Amino acid sequence: MKFFIASPWRNKETVRNLTDALIARGHFAYSFLDSGANLATGRSVIEEFKTFGHSITDWEDAPLIENIFLSEMQALKDSDAVILLEPAGHSSLTEAGIAYGMGKKVLLVGLVEHPEVVYRICGSRYPSIEAFLGDLNGVAAP
Repeated sequence: MKFFIASPWRNKETVRNLTDALIARGHFAYSFLDSGANLATGRSVIEEFKTFGHSITDWEDAPLIENIFLSEMQALKDSDAVILLEPAGHSSLTEAGIAYGMGKKVLLVGLVEHPEVVYRICGSRYPSIEAFLGDLNGVAAP
């Protein structure tokens, strides 16, 4: 299966571990770690904008932001399922919502600290990565 992992930069080590576990089991996983800009710098391009005082006020014109957006939208289209990895942020929930609108499976992994109505888009819920990986064959079934 092709998974899109929706999770914020602060979870990068957990995202990396989940990605490695999925690949070891013969699956594909896309996340923000795969963004060309993030690979080149080793840190989140969005966080860099914020750190250097560049709120993303130029989001409409910045080619870098456009490239990130296009890359993530293509990865969502190409995925079979989206993993909403907690703790999630606004962007992660938005990506999961886009995937849901595309008819993709949305899987919640982790405990939700601040539930919102939108979490109902998650068809399957797992309290941990270990629980999710233990049911991976069930997830991959049609």
